[in-house]
Amino acid sequence: MEQTATNQIHLESMVLVGITTRTSNAKEMAGKGKIAALWQRFWEEGILSQIPNPLVSSEIVVAYTEFETDENGEYTILIGTKVSTLDSLPPHLTAIRVAASDYLHVPTDWGPISEIGINTWKKIWSEETYRKNRSYKTDLEIYGTNAKDPNHSQFDIYLGIR
Repeated sequence: MEQTATNQIHLESMVLVGITTRTSNAKEMAGKGKIAALWQRFWEEGILSQIPNPLVSSEIVVAYTEFETDENGEYTILIGTKVSTLDSLPPHLTAIRVAASDYLHVPTDWGPISEIGINTWKKIWSEETYRKNRSYKTDLEIYGTNAKDPNHSQFDIYLGIR
């Protein structure tokens, strides 16, 4: 991971494994979304512990990919983690490959995890600085050691850029 002064960062290719669904921001904001239910399934079924060959056992990675258009269209979301190999992948889990690419690193503020993500995404959607160079190939959220306490967390968003 190389970081420059402009918050632009290059991430190497990665393989992610987890559970997925297809949704849109319009559905999510209208209360007809699927992301909350996907997170609930992730926690209730202990999905993280079912993923074979994790690179970092406690790190959760969320990928937004297969964008129909931009933030206004449908997309696929995966909640899971990075893996070293796809050996012995359980049938109820999905794998995606994320190509090496440049990203804009947008850290969230510290706070309740249920608020900091959506507040940061609203900022991203409303500010031209973030919107103008997005590639809409893959965006990532990485929940590391700062995201352990649901009431006081911080995580990192990486916006795919052209």
